[in-house]
Amino acid sequence: MIELLMQNIFPVLVIGFFLLLAGIVILPAFFGAPWHPLSNATIRHILDFAEVAPGDKVYDLGSGDGRILISAAKDYGAEGVGVEIDPVKVWISRLLARMAGVADRVRVVRGSVYDFDCRSADVLFLHLTHQMLDKLFPEIQDRLKPSVRIVCFKFSPRKMSPQKFDGKNLYLYTLAKGRKVNEYS
Repeated sequence: MIELLMQNIFPVLVIGFFLLLAGIVILPAFFGAPWHPLSNATIRHILDFAEVAPGDKVYDLGSGDGRILISAAKDYGAEGVGVEIDPVKVWISRLLARMAGVADRVRVVRGSVYDFDCRSADVLFLHLTHQMLDKLFPEIQDRLKPSVRIVCFKFSPRKMSPQKFDGKNLYLYTLAKGRKVNEYS
């Protein structure tokens, strides 16, 4: 009886797992950007490149599984805040943060990168396509504080020149000095 049950349930579970995996990887491409998990070495390189320091607030728009935020909190003493449109990845992010012991310093919410409040960001990480970056930058630029360090991975806004480039995949942008924010310059 158990063998018969396993013969019927196992294929359904395997198919369900692959459908879930396909949904996590493929469906987000229709919302803006596909999910490309990064290696631990790449995450460390990104955080070093951004010069993340204890007390920094690291924001990740389109945070995927939240591992950049988790590493920023666990290894660099930063606070991590992310937004992700996929509810499954939000759940995974929260679970991984709890497992890493940094759930008190990492917060991931479900939402759109276009509507997310990132005014408190010291470091803003973006692993988005050229098209998304070109659309996003004009919308969020005035909402960022002048000292924010914006790090783009693989893709960069096409009409902006980075202040720093690692020669391969990372671009660092800072806002123009003297820009008015909340009526102060």
